[in-house]
Amino acid sequence: MFDRHAFTARRITLGLSVEELADEMVVAPSTIYRWESGETSPSLRMLVLVSRHLCTPLLSLLTAEDSEQRRKATAVDALIREDAKAA
Repeated sequence: MFDRHAFTARRITLGLSVEELADEMVVAPSTIYRWESGETSPSLRMLVLVSRHLCTPLLSLLTAEDSEQRRKATAVDALIREDAKAA
């Protein structure tokens, strides 16, 4: 499950406003606000983009509660690392 608190903390740590992150990710600021409030959660595909923009591992944006999503995220994280090594 998406860890909205970790997401918000990382954005703030990087000194990004909601609007700045939304601009970087080409999404509406309301999307970021909904993620942070827990109203909605990003898809796994969007989480990959979020992790890139926040320069943090994908797994750091997930809680331990959802083992299926963590399994998928672990696989995606491994693919991202392999692509980075190949580049």
